[in-house]
Amino acid sequence: MSKISAPPSPMLVIPGLSALAALAISTVHFFMPVYLKGKLGFSGQQIGLLYGALSVTTLITAFPFGLASDRLKARDLVALALLLLGGAIYLQAQVSHFTVYFLAFLIYGLGLNLFRIALDALLFKTVSERTGKSFGIFNGSRMAGFTLGGILGGVLLDRLDFVFTLKTVAGFYLLLLAFYPWLPRTTPVRFRIITYQEDFVRRPVVFFALWLLLFYLHWGAEFTSYGLFLRKSLGLSLTGMGLYMSAEFATVGLASVGGGLLLHRGLAIEHLALAGLFASGVGHIGMVWPQVPISLAFRLVHGLGDGFIAVVSYVGIARLFRIERIGGNAGLITFSIMLGSFIGSLIFGPLGERYGYGTPLAISGLITLGLIPLALIYRWHTSPEPSRRG
Repeated sequence: MSKISAPPSPMLVIPGLSALAALAISTVHFFMPVYLKGKLGFSGQQIGLLYGALSVTTLITAFPFGLASDRLKARDLVALALLLLGGAIYLQAQVSHFTVYFLAFLIYGLGLNLFRIALDALLFKTVSERTGKSFGIFNGSRMAGFTLGGILGGVLLDRLDFVFTLKTVAGFYLLLLAFYPWLPRTTPVRFRIITYQEDFVRRPVVFFALWLLLFYLHWGAEFTSYGLFLRKSLGLSLTGMGLYMSAEFATVGLASVGGGLLLHRGLAIEHLALAGLFASGVGHIGMVWPQVPISLAFRLVHGLGDGFIAVVSYVGIARLFRIERIGGNAGLITFSIMLGSFIGSLIFGPLGERYGYGTPLAISGLITLGLIPLALIYRWHTSPEPSRRG
């Protein structure tokens, strides 16, 4: 009788799927404003409405999707997310009417947020070692996908039709459903909503969530000004933008793996957090230098910091919450992160338009450096409270 082959390790399947999905995302996602403005002729107000609605949708669904990752099988939610992403991208390739496109964009945002939260929950619930090493490999794999996708997207969109590329990416999302049988199974659990509230209002959790909210203000500066800075201030082509962004994604990935290994070997998490804040802040300030080589060098320093903080975020979540409720609580942390980026967009969008697209990047870098004292006083070594059935 032949032996039944063992299922692949979660630390092979989950990072692999994350990397391939990230490749699909970055092939078109970071170039969409160029398509919306140039090919579809949407106004700046319409583009702002699309991304504003995307941010609000992400905020509204962060906790419900995290809760669903606890109460349902996380791998089923990952499959649903891939279906939503494939269908939404294909619809975007087919329509040009703003109202219909707006609907497709919202479906895309729902799929993107559901995929990220459900896959994170699957990682937290199934890896045997919830350590910096595991989380560093996971985020490093994701960044590898972003790196290849950014390069591929820049090259393709400079040479091929955007609509054709969108349809290809839509089909690729559907192909990723082949991962479904290999994704690990999770056991659904049910807790009252108030149980998550009790988890989250603890002082270490509130402090950690606020710290991340303030750190990710810089995402708002990037959402509103990064691409325009590369295009208008540095004068890069689409291919040049793809290479510039991909170099940073690669740095974030390497820093994630390296930071995870450092924690695994005994480095204190607060030391990694301090190094991440310093590198991220200095890099954001220095990247506004108008010469491409110098700007890129500082952007890579920023990527080093972002990679360290990404690992700190995952390890912090793993230390603060019990595994059976980690989907919902991680969703609340995601809410904090996305609220920071949303507030940053509201603040830095007008600043970039009025004072130049480098200004928001530099100011957000100064804010990041200002978080160093908070990292010094935070009590990093904490444990989740005992489990409570709701």
